[in-house]
Amino acid sequence: MRRLGAKLKPPVFAAIAAALVFGLVELALWCARVPTLLSERDPFLGFSERVPVFELHAGRGLYVTPPRATEHSFNYQEFRAAKPANGFRVFVLGGSSAFGFPWGARVAFPRALGDALRAAWPERSIEAVNAAAMSYGSHRLRILTHEVLRYDPDLLILYEGHNEFVERRFYRDHLDRSDALDGVQLALARWRLYSLLWRGYRKLSLRAEEPDPSGRSAGELLGLDVVREHAVDVDDDERAVSLRRFEDNIRAILEAAGAANVAVVVCTVPSNIRGWVPNDSGFPPGCDAGARARVLAMLAEGRAALRRGDATAAEKVLAPAVALAPGHAELHYRLAQAYEMLGRWPEAHDAYVLARDRDSKPTRATTAINDALRRLAHDYRAGLVDAERVFERASPHGVPGYELLQDYVHPRPLGHRLIALELYKHVLENGYLGPPRAAREEDFRAAVGEKSGSGASDTDSPALIFNLAVVLENQGRLDDAIDNYRRARDLDPRFFVEAASNLGRLLYATGRYAEAAVEHRAALAADPDHLKSLLGLGEDLRALGRLDDAIEVLERATRADAGSAPAWNRLGVALAAHPRWREAEGAFRMASNLEPAEPDYRVDLGYALLIAGKVDDAAREFETALAAVPHDRRAWNGMAAVNAERGFLDEAERIFSESLRIDPGDAYARAGLDTVASRRP
Repeated sequence: MRRLGAKLKPPVFAAIAAALVFGLVELALWCARVPTLLSERDPFLGFSERVPVFELHAGRGLYVTPPRATEHSFNYQEFRAAKPANGFRVFVLGGSSAFGFPWGARVAFPRALGDALRAAWPERSIEAVNAAAMSYGSHRLRILTHEVLRYDPDLLILYEGHNEFVERRFYRDHLDRSDALDGVQLALARWRLYSLLWRGYRKLSLRAEEPDPSGRSAGELLGLDVVREHAVDVDDDERAVSLRRFEDNIRAILEAAGAANVAVVVCTVPSNIRGWVPNDSGFPPGCDAGARARVLAMLAEGRAALRRGDATAAEKVLAPAVALAPGHAELHYRLAQAYEMLGRWPEAHDAYVLARDRDSKPTRATTAINDALRRLAHDYRAGLVDAERVFERASPHGVPGYELLQDYVHPRPLGHRLIALELYKHVLENGYLGPPRAAREEDFRAAVGEKSGSGASDTDSPALIFNLAVVLENQGRLDDAIDNYRRARDLDPRFFVEAASNLGRLLYATGRYAEAAVEHRAALAADPDHLKSLLGLGEDLRALGRLDDAIEVLERATRADAGSAPAWNRLGVALAAHPRWREAEGAFRMASNLEPAEPDYRVDLGYALLIAGKVDDAAREFETALAAVPHDRRAWNGMAAVNAERGFLDEAERIFSESLRIDPGDAYARAGLDTVASRRP
């Protein structure tokens, strides 16, 4: 025993010494006020009950949302630790739409609902808590429900359905993880030394990445607990799996609430179907390249017909295309636009819905998800507020668009008021607070006033505003995007360069070239080698007719990044406009060599070669481009010009005529036909 004790002494003393050292380090870091990771964020991203969303503030007698939650996913909320005897407590669970993105809790419908209910029942102490979180899907809401049920709620309101594909694909590690190591992870998040080392590592990693705000997700921009990289190429099998998981989670929430004798109101979730082009469109695995090329050519023809306002021609080409590729989301969307132009609104509505449901990069609740919510509310005898139908009734011709929705799913202030009004009616008329009573809209308006209908945000967050600008730009809402880029630019120096550069690009796109140049110059004053701003300024100057200045700026861009194919290509365009064709050919060739798979660079090089009389070389470039994009009209026009130079006038005339049929405004094709006519005997 003595020998064993002697052997054990060194390890025991070493362990004690190590513990003392680490303890002293931890004490020193505590004195230096080094925060733990747990104080800043939930290490489980909402996939564990170990880190609550609300914390007790004993001195104030309140539960509050701590900074780690408000800085990442939740609105700040507070409610009494002890519910009064006459209290009625409502929790709203959902994602960013219920959260109130981009305005926050002040504008979101839970606030308006609480105000209206307090006015209707002044004798009750009513608390309406917005427990919705950015990008939370049903699985995390299922976990959050168990915490919320500990706070003695009287009513849960579920407003969820848009985040299922995000949650399933990009949180699979958390969804399928073992809970066994949660305790270790939680202990590390509470350890200041580990927290300090982790922050240092993270800072070095981010510095190496040199992130570009315009290319980052909403979650990254906001520092959320979510990295919202949307699922892509979602097929029917994955839709079915996500739907089953969604139903299981909603069912579990309803059962947990029922076991606690807490009422639930389920809301369906509306989305922008008229104004939001599908994010991505796909073909079934068995669709060969030839069939895809035919469908894409028909889609291009349909788009061109819509641009010139010929809805009949658009329907004529798009309806057969939909029959060939019924899963292609954009085909349904463009056909819906044709129906809308023809005044055939019921058909337009159905086609817009199909476009949303077939989106292969889904960000909106599908018909199947909303139908599941209706069915589960019925099966569990829960309340139902069919917000999707409410928005349809309040939208022109029953097709929701930007009138009520800010982007693809987030309600405008007026949309939040509509949801709050329907919930107010449901709660009063079904007797949740006491004997049922009639709900009058004028009482609701008097209680809510105009504050929930304003666009004022809880905080002017440049990250939120910048992200909203990116979203709006991607959907072609350029004026709205311009306004938001301006706000982001002026609010935070960290966003100045990217916001000013993007603002300049959109001003250029709307023909305001002088204003665009001002913004690009401002961005370059802050960052002289900012490539996007150099390219933008070069384009601005070229559009203003200042070709020498444009060439100088674009040459500067090629020096700033000699490996940038766009810089060489735009320099080629400016040189060609001068015209300095030999130099333009060299610049186009550099761009094509740097990115040989980019067909546009091949086409530009082809035209430069054609001007130089290198007809065979030009033909090879056009053919290469067409192999990549068979319906590219610029490349086809180039091949028509090649045929004209080779003396194949009939073939040249056929191609130019087809280009004009698809787009009557194609000036190059019209000039080409004139050239062909002049060369005929």
